[in-house]
Amino acid sequence: MAHGISIIVILAAICLEIRAQDTVIQSTGDVIGYEGGSVTLNCSYTTSDINAYLFWYLQRPNQYPQYVLKRFALGGGENAVEFNRRFNASLDKATKTVPLTIEDVQLCDSAVYYCALRPTVTVTL
Repeated sequence: MAHGISIIVILAAICLEIRAQDTVIQSTGDVIGYEGGSVTLNCSYTTSDINAYLFWYLQRPNQYPQYVLKRFALGGGENAVEFNRRFNASLDKATKTVPLTIEDVQLCDSAVYYCALRPTVTVTL
């Protein structure tokens, strides 16, 4: 019985080690934009997955993170309805980047922005 548990723990550790190489790197610090102008937020990633899914989220003060858009390494993606007009991102497989551009910047765009990569490893204890 103890032998079966050891095998499961070892397999879980191997799976976590493989996925640990997936990373997302965002620029640090504030990005300043001017109302009516445009601003670009940078995000680069590394993954062994040939069809990476990259997501952008924003979080306004005292609110939950909100989904903005997603892009796929093999092409395509979608924006959340409320972000269709002014928010755009293009995933570049060669440079492994997915910068988010916000056009016609508004005061309400002030938020913390997150770039995320899927698949994401989750562990249930």
